[in-house]
Amino acid sequence: MKFSTFSTQYPNLKHINTLIDFYSVFDGCFLKAKSNDIFSSIQELFKYYELIDKRFNFDKETINALCLLAKNSRKRYSINKILGHFKGLSTMNKLLESGLLKLEKSKEKKKVLKKGEKEKKELRKYTVQDKVIFKNHFARFFFYFLKPNEKMIKQKEYDKLLQKIKNDFTHYQSFCFEMLGKELVEEKFKLECVSSFWNKELEFDLFYKDSNLTLIGEVKFTEKKSCKNIFNILKNKAEILGLKPDYFILFSKNGFSTQLTKNKVQNLLLFNINDLKLLLRDTDERKYTKEPRF
Repeated sequence: MKFSTFSTQYPNLKHINTLIDFYSVFDGCFLKAKSNDIFSSIQELFKYYELIDKRFNFDKETINALCLLAKNSRKRYSINKILGHFKGLSTMNKLLESGLLKLEKSKEKKKVLKKGEKEKKELRKYTVQDKVIFKNHFARFFFYFLKPNEKMIKQKEYDKLLQKIKNDFTHYQSFCFEMLGKELVEEKFKLECVSSFWNKELEFDLFYKDSNLTLIGEVKFTEKKSCKNIFNILKNKAEILGLKPDYFILFSKNGFSTQLTKNKVQNLLLFNINDLKLLLRDTDERKYTKEPRF
């Protein structure tokens, strides 16, 4: 579900931060929130746990794999550590066929060895891996918070579980915010398939490359303003990869330092949380131009 579609379902959630909170939990949920407070709405979900659990009818091994994928680096073969190679392969294929998960393809290419060339020892066990994305945020929320804490819910330890969710909620939301960053860049540049990039040495959150345009960027979901050092690190990553981006993009929840906002670099685009209004097609405040905003 797109962020803009979600916003039409919750017309009373006008503050952008609140809308993001609800989107990160209730995107794809068949139950509607009964409060404008996210944590009160989450606690209400506990009462419907058995009904929700029936929607995710998997065997124990598959559930363990989903709980791992909801929290870890999302690499496709990470579940092999708990399931083994062959069981992990069949489980992943089953989940992809079910539509609960989809793949984010790696852009990394395994080095082709020349005749007689030996692979370096440290690379012999290294495997290029795709990453997985849950169909919607609610499915990931369920396997991130609810299923692993099923015992607490059944014992009605609601306050204890809610506090646990509060303590880890920002970390959980960071990936949801990253997904919004990708959607924002797609909308701004009228693109499809903006992804992240990772290889053995480095990674960054936003990546797009075709014959006419190259974009790379970072998404920061922290309480601090993003500083110039983040831009410098991003430039260094581009140099390591031999990339010459048309635009560097920084998307920050809490804005930017004065050094960045006064930066005269023409191909640096700064987006903050208010720019997400571009994704809200149901608001009169939405303004769009095909030209990137400097």
